[in-house]
Amino acid sequence: MKKILLRLAKVLASLIGLLVVVYIILYLITSGEYKVSKTVAQDSSIPHITLNDVTFHAETFGSDTNQVVIILHGGPGNDFRYLLDLKKLSNNYFVAFYDQRGTGLSPRVPAEELTKENMIEDLHSIVEYYGKGNKVNIIGHSWGGLLGSAYLGRYPETVNKIVLAEPGPLTPERAKQFATKSQPDLSWELLTHVTKSYFRSLHVEKIDDQARSDYFYTAFATDTTVSNHPLAGYFCNQDVSKADFQYWRWNGTTSYEIMMKGMQGDMLTMNFVKGVENYKEKILFLAGQCNILIGPKFQEEQIKLFHNTQMAIIPDAGHFMFSEQPEKCIEVIDTYFKE
Repeated sequence: MKKILLRLAKVLASLIGLLVVVYIILYLITSGEYKVSKTVAQDSSIPHITLNDVTFHAETFGSDTNQVVIILHGGPGNDFRYLLDLKKLSNNYFVAFYDQRGTGLSPRVPAEELTKENMIEDLHSIVEYYGKGNKVNIIGHSWGGLLGSAYLGRYPETVNKIVLAEPGPLTPERAKQFATKSQPDLSWELLTHVTKSYFRSLHVEKIDDQARSDYFYTAFATDTTVSNHPLAGYFCNQDVSKADFQYWRWNGTTSYEIMMKGMQGDMLTMNFVKGVENYKEKILFLAGQCNILIGPKFQEEQIKLFHNTQMAIIPDAGHFMFSEQPEKCIEVIDTYFKE
């Protein structure tokens, strides 16, 4: 018995030694200079506002005498850079963009602050700050559509018009359906991609305590060379190589705390339609024609959760419709706003 245990111990020690050697080799061969963007915390020249002791990277376009349009970016954890084509609305509106709490170029915050509740109240602070007591228009994309819907259910009296552009699953039931069909196909290529992203992240300068995890999350999500990329279904012909990812800095912690935990079982956090029946005006839904994950078919089911809706399908566009077909999107939105 002792001989058997001794042999097992030797085998275990050999395996551990091998893993250590492999780890060191991977660390060395992925060495290089990898960076993430500075936030307002490291560069105070970045445009920002501070509301209720929370600082946001924020930019506005157009005359502040015009009706306000607030843009809500996706993720959760992305930033508003990919939505900047919407600043063309500033010809007729005062357009306000902001990176949500802990995301983009906004300062990083502890994980426990990254909750749906805080995001809703942050948006209310933004609405009050820019709206100055008047109703505002809201455009929410992807996760931003979820946030916009949740906000509408709580503060319907502050919203004039609202656009929900391919919001993710709005209810626990829809979340379960989405989680089932959005599981990535594991492959050697995907595993290699994840491993490479992780080891490169170890070389990132720690300008804050989330710099390395931000790099890993961004590298994993935005590498368009992976053939079976988990986001492929969002794009025309499921061709992620055509994706035009534009960002300053993604935040993986926000994505995990708000969305991934919900998708993994905390389904109560996935209800984004509570109270929406109190908003009586028409809601505009947008969907990219090519998106097979949360595109037209998915949204046709979600609009049933609201009592007054309009669906517009953007041709030759996937999930990132605002950068793929900006002129068409703006035309549809402007028409809706002017109704």
